[in-house]
Amino acid sequence: MSLRDFFLKEKPVMALITIRRERDEIYCSMISKSIDTTYAHTVKIISRMEDEGLVQSEKSGRKKILTLTDKGEEFADLFLDLNTKFEHESLKD
Repeated sequence: MSLRDFFLKEKPVMALITIRRERDEIYCSMISKSIDTTYAHTVKIISRMEDEGLVQSEKSGRKKILTLTDKGEEFADLFLDLNTKFEHESLKD
């Protein structure tokens, strides 16, 4: 699956935006609750993001703390901009 196909799905976009918006430490279980998906699905999404160089992780005890790379921040900001535009368009309807 291409990166484009991957990110045309709702949950990966929501996960990336969730990480971008979080100001404190964030990890997979927090994301899964935020985007209403299973922990296993979230781990799969985050693993793909790590493979694509969008997210990096660091072990802290039992938790795997996630941060966006520069590339991840760039994509997240683009999705946030798109999301804002969609919200403005829906207000016009």
